[in-house]
Amino acid sequence: MTVTILAPIFTLLAIGFAAARTGLLTAEGNAGLLKTVSCFAIPALLFRSLADGRGGSGNAEIAIVYLCGCAALLVVAFIYGRMALRLSLAECVVFGMGVIYSNSSLIGVPIAQALLGREGVALLSEIIAVHTLVLIPAATLLLAFSEGEGPGRVSKALVAAVSNPMTLSLAAGLAWRQTGVPLPAPLDHIVGPLADAAPAIALIALGATVARVPLLATSAAPFASVVLKLVVHPLLIWTIARNMGLPHDQTLIATVTAALPPGINVYVLAAHFGRHAEDAARSFALATTLSAVSVAVVVQAFAWG
Repeated sequence: MTVTILAPIFTLLAIGFAAARTGLLTAEGNAGLLKTVSCFAIPALLFRSLADGRGGSGNAEIAIVYLCGCAALLVVAFIYGRMALRLSLAECVVFGMGVIYSNSSLIGVPIAQALLGREGVALLSEIIAVHTLVLIPAATLLLAFSEGEGPGRVSKALVAAVSNPMTLSLAAGLAWRQTGVPLPAPLDHIVGPLADAAPAIALIALGATVARVPLLATSAAPFASVVLKLVVHPLLIWTIARNMGLPHDQTLIATVTAALPPGINVYVLAAHFGRHAEDAARSFALATTLSAVSVAVVVQAFAWG
């Protein structure tokens, strides 16, 4: 089961990786591909998964469990970053985000879809909402203040964080679901092809991104980040979910999401503020490569359970 689910996903990552390394997909071309994915394809998939009313209703528990786990691990990451790695406050923010912010859109969506279909994507959407509406704005705020930015700059950054296409698609999908009206055929014919193409395009673009990131590191931070992200994070989320009595499917999606590598937004934030960007890029590349193992272990463990 694990190989059947994960092999196509990481094969698409490998295709993107090879396309970038051979020059078939240039950096400019990949930037356009990522923009298409983040602005159109993934938002269409998230909107459809929520708007059709299948699953995701009354699943706030999965978001609460995930947020509790992220908060606890963020404290651990901050303490370790300050005391063991001697990172600055801004660097600790980037380090901590790399530990708790999963690549739930580009990798998580196709995995959730493979595991549980639209129900899986709807459950994952609850976690993506936490990522988008809580984690990114909070990290932006902390980084802005640590850099001594004024309130005006902070408010602009927060507005940008909560007004991106993925946030808007989640809000639109939730609003549409409340009406109880099925998607009209003309709208579904527009959203459908974009949503269906999202996983493959996203994975190829991400593979091409990883191909351009240097893996060698001169500090311990990237390796510590990978261990906390791929080992500690899923174990912590699974423990909290079990103790809170979360249903099997929700526990599966939450744990798998925690076992994913960090999202590329962590690197984007680090590069924007000029803090810990190089190590963030290395963490992203290493964790993305090794997440084949962490995700496979989690999926197989639930299959045996």
